[in-house]
Amino acid sequence: MSKQRLTAELDANPRFTRKEAAAYLGLAEKTLANWASTGKQKIKYHRCGRKTIYMKADLDAWLENNACN
Repeated sequence: MSKQRLTAELDANPRFTRKEAAAYLGLAEKTLANWASTGKQKIKYHRCGRKTIYMKADLDAWLENNACN
C-alpha cells in the first residue's frame, strides 16, 4: 500500500481517544468507559495497550443507529 493511499484512508477514518470520542458524541468520557465495561451500548473500539481507540466511522454508525427521531 502506498504512503498516499494509507494517508488518505487514515484521513477518511480518523482515530479518536476515548476523551475525543466522548466529546464527538456529546457524552461524558466516563459514560463511554462504563458502556465499554458493561456492554450496555455496543460501540466498537480497539484496545492499544492501555489506550482505547475509537474509529470515526464506528462512532458515526452508532449515531446513525441510535438517532432520536
